[in-house]
Amino acid sequence: MAIVQVPMGAPCWFELSSTKPDASSAFYGALFGWQGQVMHTGIGPYTFLRNTTGTIGALAGMPPGVDGPSRWAVYFAVANVDACLAKAKTLGGSEIMAPFDVPGMGRGAFLADPGGAVFALWQSAQSSGGDFAMFEENAFGWVELATRDVKGMRAFYGELLGWKYKESPMPNFEQLTYTEYSVADVRYGGLLPMTKEWGDMPSHWSLYVVVADADAILKRAQELGGSVCVPAFDAPGVGRIGMIGDPTGAMTYVIALSAHS
Repeated sequence: MAIVQVPMGAPCWFELSSTKPDASSAFYGALFGWQGQVMHTGIGPYTFLRNTTGTIGALAGMPPGVDGPSRWAVYFAVANVDACLAKAKTLGGSEIMAPFDVPGMGRGAFLADPGGAVFALWQSAQSSGGDFAMFEENAFGWVELATRDVKGMRAFYGELLGWKYKESPMPNFEQLTYTEYSVADVRYGGLLPMTKEWGDMPSHWSLYVVVADADAILKRAQELGGSVCVPAFDAPGVGRIGMIGDPTGAMTYVIALSAHS
């Protein structure tokens, strides 16, 4: 559904930095039916990605001075980027990229939480969310932090972005709890505890695209030159989930929701 007004603290934009933007655009267009609308900027083309309802995010080339692989980023809506960034630093976060302005659009900044997961803040110059779309087929519907310190990250994001939390057991994992976060009574994602089985993988944010058939999407991704990073599996009461990698290395989950999720 198109979101007219994104509440402060909620995910408000998704952006792919790609080593091969044209290849990425072709891949996601064939896989999810996303249509690209290119806007030319001072540092190169910026492509808005749209499904049948609205704009789900965008893609661009890698920022100057940033090495690959390609990666997805999530932005969270805030009233004042500079004030929020300063507060994040007092809470143990760190600045990754100095605040930047996008004329006529807004102001953003990249930072890392105390566990090292990178995310972005966005202060919109617009009074509404326009046609930004989430929570529907072929759009992002869940935004998840994998972390080794759920308690610490709950405190950090709760103080920074005003999140509320709800815990629930993870059916396939004994003694583990999944923490959902919400903004304005809407669930946007969760905090996934990382165990020793994750090895030395750093804490990170992951995005989930809602699809009708996860297995079919994984198969199609391979046919298009992508890869299957996590084979499809069932999450009881939630849906069927898998992870794909696009031809440039960017990874995202796909989820076919169950009837009761």
